[in-house]
Formats: sequence, C-alpha cells, structure tokens
Amino acid sequence: MLKRKLLIVCLTATATLAGLGLSAFAIDDPKVSASMASSSLAKDAVLNDRVETLLRTDIGLTGSHLRIATRSAVVTVGGSVPDEHALRRALELASNVHGVREVRNAMEVGLPK
Repeated sequence: MLKRKLLIVCLTATATLAGLGLSAFAIDDPKVSASMASSSLAKDAVLNDRVETLLRTDIGLTGSHLRIATRSAVVTVGGSVPDEHALRRALELASNVHGVREVRNAMEVGLPK
C-alpha cells in the first residue's frame, strides 16, 4: 500500500515537473513569444475601443476632449474635461469596463485654449 502511494506521488511530481519544463521551453521560442505579444496587443486594442466608445458616447462627458491609451490592460485617460465631476465620471466608467486592470488619470480640468 505504501509503495503504491509513493509511486503515485512520484508519477505526479514527474508529470508536473515535465509540464513546467515544456512551458518554459515554449516561452523561450521566439514564435511563441511573438504570438503572445500580438495577442496582448490585440486584446489591448479591443479594450481601448470599448473604453473609448463608452466615454465618447456618455452624455455626462459632453464637452470633454479625451485620449485613451491601453497597454497590458492598463488604461490611461488623457485630455481635458470641463469639470471635476466629468473627470471622476470618466475614471469610473473606464474602470468598470470588463478586462481593465487599472485606470490612470492624465486628464486636466478645463478646456484647452
């Protein structure tokens, strides 16, 4: 009975370590790395479009001039807003979009001259 449990533990450990070795090998492969990077860029582009569409169509942000940038699911909202309420609204809306990890504020209150 003890030998059987020991054998199961050894097989499980071997399979786990082999899997870790294969995943490390796959990440070192330039083709896999490029594929992962392009996938991340595509996800950021989709996320950027969602946030931008939401902010541009929100009636509470009328009169705002916003720029959205997304990198690794971190959204930076820049530009200008007419007042403090619009600034808070833009940050809140952006942070509620599914997939956004963090929202950074680069907005200024007051219209550009």
